[in-house]
Amino acid sequence: MTTRIAHSSAAIDGSHTATSDVLNWLTERCRAQGIRVERIPFAELDRWCFQEGTGKLLHQTGRFFSVEGLHVKVGHNPHEEWRQRIISQPEVGILGILAKEFDGVLHFLLQAKMEPGNLGLVQLAPTVQATRSNYTKVHNGADVPYLRHFMRPNRSRVIADVLQSEHGS
Repeated sequence: MTTRIAHSSAAIDGSHTATSDVLNWLTERCRAQGIRVERIPFAELDRWCFQEGTGKLLHQTGRFFSVEGLHVKVGHNPHEEWRQRIISQPEVGILGILAKEFDGVLHFLLQAKMEPGNLGLVQLAPTVQATRSNYTKVHNGADVPYLRHFMRPNRSRVIADVLQSEHGS
């Protein structure tokens, strides 16, 4: 498998898309979305609120993630402490990339993913990138394309399956 992945990474012209075309494709996806992002007050967020007593910013369902504050103390030195905010996302999500061989070269299916925090708004992302709240449609959103390939995969067809932390936590 290592050899197949190395061979794939060295290929610059795929059967479907040349590596050199990817940046232009991403730029076009960004233009096609017609996205405009503007900052608004927290009070204008739909279904998001500050939790009474804790001050956490969270979704009314209690799902997705929350923004919380921490007071960190290191040892007994009063100068070695600070306060910071964190994103707490206890849910496990799925980050999955579908792979298929074409003309002897392993190809990977990625998507152009738009999220307001992304540099340039649109970035390459895995085939599936969704938390449990996303794929169970807590937000009443659309189905997650290709999700079925990752819910109960045939173990003999899985290249890698690992549990990883979000945001380095």
